[in-house]
Amino acid sequence: MTQTQSDLAGLSRFIFRAPRWYTSLGFALVIAAFAGVAAFDSGEFSPTWRGFLFIGRDAWEGVFFIGVPTVVASVATTGVDRFVGGKLTPNRSSLLALAGELLIVAFTTVAAVLTVLTPLEQTFVYDSLIVSLASVFALRLLVIVAVSRRSLLLATVPASVQTVAAAALLFVYSGTLRYLEVGGPLLDAYLLPYLARSDQAPPEITAIGANHFLLLAVLCALYAGSVYALVVVIDRPWRKSLGVSPLDFLRGFIGHVAEGSRELEEFFETLGQDAIVPVTVLSFARDDGSEKARFVLPMIHPGPMGEIGGGNFPERVAMRAEGMAFPPHATAGHDFNLVTEREVDTVLDAVDRAMEDVEYSAEATTSVHARSGEAKVLGQGFGDDALLVSTFAPNFADDVEYGVGLTAATEARTQGLDDVMLVDAHNSNNGLEGPDLGHVTPGSQ
Repeated sequence: MTQTQSDLAGLSRFIFRAPRWYTSLGFALVIAAFAGVAAFDSGEFSPTWRGFLFIGRDAWEGVFFIGVPTVVASVATTGVDRFVGGKLTPNRSSLLALAGELLIVAFTTVAAVLTVLTPLEQTFVYDSLIVSLASVFALRLLVIVAVSRRSLLLATVPASVQTVAAAALLFVYSGTLRYLEVGGPLLDAYLLPYLARSDQAPPEITAIGANHFLLLAVLCALYAGSVYALVVVIDRPWRKSLGVSPLDFLRGFIGHVAEGSRELEEFFETLGQDAIVPVTVLSFARDDGSEKARFVLPMIHPGPMGEIGGGNFPERVAMRAEGMAFPPHATAGHDFNLVTEREVDTVLDAVDRAMEDVEYSAEATTSVHARSGEAKVLGQGFGDDALLVSTFAPNFADDVEYGVGLTAATEARTQGLDDVMLVDAHNSNNGLEGPDLGHVTPGSQ
């Protein structure tokens, strides 16, 4: 396995299926309440402020200043994005809003811990909140550019929803407008009561002033420039050399997580190549002719990750088999991953055709072991065919390259066997880290 293949395989740990949008919203509000307790330290329990009877003021601050903008972003981003020609769906919008909230929670919680461990005061938490809002804008901008395929300028509109909603609440309830030289009698009489409501908010919020909003604007501009630079530096060279973009991968990943879409497979299909590989089947039948067990070994790799491509191949084999199914690991690396789940059907169709040509024998040999250096092979003959299982245990090894396995099987057939099923036991791997990942290539072992 190469380092690039290792990195791709390592992404499987991040594969999950996101809940529906309303579940994400409920979870977001709960997390916001806990974040408020952890980060906003008023030291009080208020049964009357804003009418909440069962939670402290800190929890309500979290719900109001972190949770409400998340809800607004979850509900409004899809409409705003589609208004400017985007393609963001409600599930993706909710997932993105939740990711933004988790980023805010991480910033504010770490800041709160630092205020406990250091001489920093509570205002540091609000400073961190401002920085986190700018970071949320940058994250949303990158994702929306990837998902909606809009220009950076247009993408800033839906990307700013969560940050603007949070900033608006902080602006109103911190009373910042009272400290600005803005307005006149009409503004003071009709708008100021609605745009400056510090008397209805916790006194700690008044620590936020005009300089915080200026900082937020500057950071958002800098982060937008960073996103643009990232797109220019990474995206354009990929498109020029490979015809695909890392943003396509990001869009496909989000689509798979949020909705189970096939966009990620479309990305891999763009990079993939056609290949003809052998498919070997070893079947065991009962006396009445019914199938007892089936070994299915196409020379492919069950990947690249999760249920994408051939990742779900073993389950599909088990569903197709009449008896017990054994889909062992073939002597093939990640360059033989199936790029789409549709190709699994192609392989299974080949298995069905192979089953029609299976010739059963009542004879079998005892199993024998052979060893050469670190490599060990367990073999057993069935009629004129054989099942061979290779391993390097207790030494470490990863995928056996396609050419190595094909050569070994061919060598076995020169000894008088009609057909050989060569299995990679794949049972002694020390992970995906380090300079030598154990890929078995010609001459490496």
